[in-house]
Amino acid sequence: MRRVVVLPERGKLIVATDLQGHVDDFERITAIFERAAREPDGAVLVVTGDLVHGPELAEMDWPDYLGSYYEGDSPALLERARELQNRYPGRVHYLLGNHEHAHVGGPIVAKFFPDEAMRLEELLGDEGTLAMRAWFRTWPFVAVAPKAQLVMLHAAPHARIQSRDDLENLSLDGCTGLTLEEMAARGTLGALLWARTTSSERAWSFLRAIHSNARVAVYGHDVARTGYAIDREPMLCVSTSFGCFDGDKMYLEWDLAESATSAEDVARRGLRLLHPGAPAVHRVAF
Repeated sequence: MRRVVVLPERGKLIVATDLQGHVDDFERITAIFERAAREPDGAVLVVTGDLVHGPELAEMDWPDYLGSYYEGDSPALLERARELQNRYPGRVHYLLGNHEHAHVGGPIVAKFFPDEAMRLEELLGDEGTLAMRAWFRTWPFVAVAPKAQLVMLHAAPHARIQSRDDLENLSLDGCTGLTLEEMAARGTLGALLWARTTSSERAWSFLRAIHSNARVAVYGHDVARTGYAIDREPMLCVSTSFGCFDGDKMYLEWDLAESATSAEDVARRGLRLLHPGAPAVHRVAF
């Protein structure tokens, strides 16, 4: 089990963030990835965590701040995600997010239920829960594309690390009783899974610890209602699904053999609309 997965230097890279139980959006990403996978050099898919824990609300109760309506179905999404990874061994990578961590040693997450993990585990049953937990424990924290000079992770690159080994030795356990505020302040693991932003200095330090040539960090965790946000270089926050309207949702498509120069460069040349025909709500012309 590796906490940092190294991607190949050829082929197409597809990056999606924060599905949170949205089966239809996952199926769209799957179709995009499988189409790219049929190209001569193939493709790699990276989903930067938070596959699970979506809303289960009636459409009449749906608030505008959650974007386009959907009914979260984490069990169905997990089943499809596992099947996709099995069909493309070594080519589909799910990174651990704070919502997955809630099942394997992390604090309670209470967005739509008092305990999101408990709700999902009740739906899965004992056997399904054990299988899910075992799978989540194999998920890496980071994916790095050396030639493309991209680093992907769940949250902002705020963690203070000296090398990849600091992540390889990191335990998921011991955080169950913490509040979210305590977890966010809990050193490397808290930063990896909960940070929404950081300074350029901290971000560059993290990137160089992962790979000496890395130029851009791509992550999710926060909701960028316009589809993406660049608070400062070298950080590109992408919102593929949760919390956005369909016309604002974006994913990243990048040639693994092509070097990135900056977050602005990656956004300009690599971001794609998940639903090209849907009208923009918060997104500026793209």
